[in-house]
Amino acid sequence: MSTLKNRSAKAFAWNIAGTILRQGSGFIISIFLARLLEPAEFGLVGMAMVFISVSQVFIDVGFASALIQNKDNTNLTYSSIFYLNFAAGLVLTAIFYLSAPFIGDFYGDAEITSLVRWLSLIFVFNSLNLVQTSILKRKLNFKVLTLRNVIASTVGGVLGVICAFLDFGVYSLVVQQIVTAILGTILLWTTSGWKPDLKFSWYEVKRLSGFSAFVFFDQFTSTIFRKLDILLIGKVFSAATLGFYTRAVSLKDQVILYTTTSLVSVFYPVLSGLQDNHQEYSRVYFKVISVVAFASYALTGLLYIMGGDIIIILFGDKWEPSIPIFQILILAVCTAPINGMMVNAFMSKGRSKENFYLGLIRKLIKVIPLLVAYYYGIFEFTVAVVIAEYFLTAMNMYFTKKILKIPLSIHFRKIFESIIPLAIAIFCFHFVDLPHILSRVMLAFGFLAVYLLYNYLIQTEGLLFVWENFRKYLKNRK
Repeated sequence: MSTLKNRSAKAFAWNIAGTILRQGSGFIISIFLARLLEPAEFGLVGMAMVFISVSQVFIDVGFASALIQNKDNTNLTYSSIFYLNFAAGLVLTAIFYLSAPFIGDFYGDAEITSLVRWLSLIFVFNSLNLVQTSILKRKLNFKVLTLRNVIASTVGGVLGVICAFLDFGVYSLVVQQIVTAILGTILLWTTSGWKPDLKFSWYEVKRLSGFSAFVFFDQFTSTIFRKLDILLIGKVFSAATLGFYTRAVSLKDQVILYTTTSLVSVFYPVLSGLQDNHQEYSRVYFKVISVVAFASYALTGLLYIMGGDIIIILFGDKWEPSIPIFQILILAVCTAPINGMMVNAFMSKGRSKENFYLGLIRKLIKVIPLLVAYYYGIFEFTVAVVIAEYFLTAMNMYFTKKILKIPLSIHFRKIFESIIPLAIAIFCFHFVDLPHILSRVMLAFGFLAVYLLYNYLIQTEGLLFVWENFRKYLKNRK
C-alpha cells in the first residue's frame, strides 16, 4: 500500500505541476489572444469545435478507460486498440472534410466551413496517442504526460499569438489547436517507450468491448449534452454573445483545472487498484472529496469577489459582458470535480453499465437550462445551469449510496461542510457598498481568513490534508 501511496503522490505532484504550467502558459496566451482578437472570432471557433469535440469520442470508443481498468492487457491488446483508433481518426477526418459545408449552412456562416475542414485534421493526430496515454496513466507515469502536454500547448499557443499579431484573425486559433495536437503526438511517440506491433486481434477488441461500450455511449451522450449550450447559443444568438459566454466558461474551467482536475485524473487508476478493498477504497475516496470541496469553495469565494476586476484587467473592457455570466457559473465550480469523482467511483468498480444509465438521467436534467436559454436569455440560462449542477450532485450522492454502498451522510458532510463562509462572502459582496477595487480586495482577504479559520475550527479533512502536506514540503526543503 505504501508503494501505491508513493506512486499516487508522485503522480499527483507531476499532474498538478503540469496543470499549473500548462494552464498558466495557456492562460497567459489567452490574454494575448483575447486582446488581439474579437469576441466574435472566439465564437466562430467555438461553433466549429462543437462538432469536432462531440465526434472525438468515436476515435476512442471507450477503450482508453477500459485499458486502464482492465488487469490483463497484453501488447496484442494495446496494438489492436491502437489500429482501431487510427482507422477511426482517418474516417472522421474524411467525414468532416466532406460535411463541412452543411455545418456552415446550419450556422448560416460560410467561414465555419473552412474552419471545420482545417480542424478536422485533429482527429488523425489525436488517434495516434490514445493507447500510449492510457498505458502511462495505468502506470501512474504522469511525468511524461505532463511534460508532453506543457510543451505542446505552450508551443501551439505561442504560434497562435504570432499568427494573431500577423493578422491571421480567427485562423490564429485554428493554428493553435492543430499545432498543439501534432506536437503532442510527436512528443508522446518519442518518449512513451511503447510502439504498436504489426498485429491485430478482434478477440482482444471484443474482450474489452463489454466495459468500453457503456463508457463510449456515456462519453458520447455526455459530450453532446456538454456542448449543447454552445450549439444553442451559437445558433440562436450572435457569435459575439457566444464569445462572451465561452470566455466566462473558460475562466471558470481554469479554476477547476488548477484546483481539482489533477486529483480526479490521478485517482481513477488509484481507485481502480483498490476496487476489491472497500474500506481503503472509501477512505481514499472521501479524503479526495474533502480536499476537492475545501479547495473549490475557497477559490469560488475569491473569484466571485474579484472576477470582474480580473476579467477587465487581463482581457480588456470589450469582455465586460462576460462578468455576470462568470460570477454565476463560478458558484458551481465545485460540482464538476465532485461529480467527476463520483463517476470515477462507478467506473473504478467496473460499473460502467450502471453509470451509463445514470448518465442518461443526468443529461435529461441538463436539457432544462437549455430551454431556459431559448425562452429567456443567457443570464437566466447560467442560473439554471448552477441549480441543475447542484441537483445532479445530490442525485449522484444518492446513487453512490444505493449502488456502491458509500454512506450518504458522510458524503453530504464532506461536500458541504465548508460552504457557510462562502455564502456569507457572497451576501456581503451584494449588500455591502464596494465601489473601489481596494474594497473588493479587502473583502477577498477577509473571506480567505474567515474561511481558513472556520475550516480549522471544525477540523475539515481537506484543510488537514493540505496543511499536513504543506508542512512535509517545508520540512523536506530544509
